[in-house]
Amino acid sequence: MPKITVGAIEIPYDEVGDGEAVVFISGTSLDRTVWGPQVAAFADRYRCITIDNRDAGESAPATSGYTPRDLAADVEGLLEALDLPAAHVVGHSLGGAIAQELALASPDRVRTLSLIGSWARNDEYTRTLFRSWKHLRTTLEPARFLETMLLTGVGHTFLNSIGTDAMVQMFLTAPNPQTAEGFCRQVDADLAHDTLDRLGKIQPPTLVIAGDEDKIFPLHHARQLVDGIGSEWLLIPNVGHSPALENAAAVNTALETFFTQH
Repeated sequence: MPKITVGAIEIPYDEVGDGEAVVFISGTSLDRTVWGPQVAAFADRYRCITIDNRDAGESAPATSGYTPRDLAADVEGLLEALDLPAAHVVGHSLGGAIAQELALASPDRVRTLSLIGSWARNDEYTRTLFRSWKHLRTTLEPARFLETMLLTGVGHTFLNSIGTDAMVQMFLTAPNPQTAEGFCRQVDADLAHDTLDRLGKIQPPTLVIAGDEDKIFPLHHARQLVDGIGSEWLLIPNVGHSPALENAAAVNTALETFFTQH
């Protein structure tokens, strides 16, 4: 597993395939392996790059707080170090916030922008939800915390089909579990996110993908992105906050079409 140092930050990443570059950026608490279904689908014709954000996966614990702008600077440093031309950038949730900041700071680095289950500005609902996550992570034992998080992390259709216990065990057996402190720092980055007044400055062609069962960011958040950027968008039925996991085929088809058109 290679790492690149950007400033004082070591960024673990994987690189698979050849062709146009696609960079996948994960959401809160998730590491780079969550993009397995996308890498498997695209690696035969794209150069797929997945990364661990600060405090996730094989990244070293952060020593202080950070914002999506800081995390975007990490990604930009990685792209520069890899000497990548403009890449297709795909971000989920917090990864979508990071991708927005990257597109705003360095539009020449972003060939296309795909935002999955993401948002532009917190409201009272999301702020309360994020604060509750921090409380739950520091008070519940891991299995109960994961069980609670799944109520919003995926849609009810997916959870009913897979089963809560199976998904909890999948996360419990992950090789690089996130610390409570790291989770809380990432949630603080969620709380700090705000691009709403700058969305009109996003230049790259943009695709917004949302699930109609998303309980973290209900549909008006996707509409804010679409209206603010002037982007294309796709609403996937029977899918919650994690479309790339819950209906990988639909997401992969949408991304393939979008990449090909731009």
